Amino acid sequence: MTAIARRLLGAALIPALARPLLVRPALAQAWPSRPVRLVVPLVPGGTTDLIARLIAEPLGRAIGGNVVVENRPGANGWIANEYVMRERPDGHTLIVNNVSTHGINSAMAGDRALVPSRGLVPVTNLIEAAQVFLSPAEFPAASLAEFVARARAAPSPLVYASAGVGSYQHIDLETFASRAGITLTHLPLRGAGEMVPVMLRGDAQITEFNIAAALPHIQAGRLRALAVVSRERVAVLPGVPTTIEAGFPDLVTTLWNGLFAPAGTPAPLVATLHGEVTRILRDQEVLANLERQAVRATPSESPAAFADYVAADVARWTALTREFNIALN
Repeated sequence: MTAIARRLLGAALIPALARPLLVRPALAQAWPSRPVRLVVPLVPGGTTDLIARLIAEPLGRAIGGNVVVENRPGANGWIANEYVMRERPDGHTLIVNNVSTHGINSAMAGDRALVPSRGLVPVTNLIEAAQVFLSPAEFPAASLAEFVARARAAPSPLVYASAGVGSYQHIDLETFASRAGITLTHLPLRGAGEMVPVMLRGDAQITEFNIAAALPHIQAGRLRALAVVSRERVAVLPGVPTTIEAGFPDLVTTLWNGLFAPAGTPAPLVATLHGEVTRILRDQEVLANLERQAVRATPSESPAAFADYVAADVARWTALTREFNIALN
């Protein structure tokens, strides 16, 4: 687990565990009758793993059973998603997905038989984390406008780094280049872990990264924040404008994480899960501790509201991947 994850989990979990348990409505059948598996489609230590572990123990206390986090990484989330979609829809197997493992995967599913947007039922959004466009500190641009001017004057295309083909960085930076009327060269990497070293070496001139992970490098003067990829400015970078302020209104990507169950899970069970998780995430200390790490707790008003949110997200990524002809081999 990363240092950021340890700080965030430790700070946020205490108030959630201390809260009195709430009575939940009776379900038609006894549930849970065995441990509930909360599947994470990525390796331990990242934001998605963090939020799963944040809710697991207090959720188990609330429902009167054990909730066990189970990491099933691989194939950008497809291994875990296909596993959960094949499980019985009885509330004993759930998954925490994010913008990439659910939204973008659904948009780029091609002819797959099992697709998250069809094979999973949304329960609630959990958290949202803002992103930031970054350049190496040595690169002579302090804003997106200055970056665009440098790109237009450069004798050859500047380079942008992403976590790989089909990643949100790939799609967002193609969108940025198109809207700015510039040409950039894509440097696809083998995951987010390679992006900071590449930027620090100056192998790429721009990328997009989670603010919480980028913040130490920004504060140390190694990387420069050009714009927050968000509708609103963020408290930890108050002087950095949003992409909307910089003139790119359709460049708003939120790294959301949400809770899903296999399609066919009974509506009363989905409602119970939604209610219990929402109570955990609305604890005031949890909210404050998450905010200090540039992460916001964003429980949905209802499963239906989260379903609408997810559908709009999938539609956005579908339109963009088609616009820029981005497909997985």
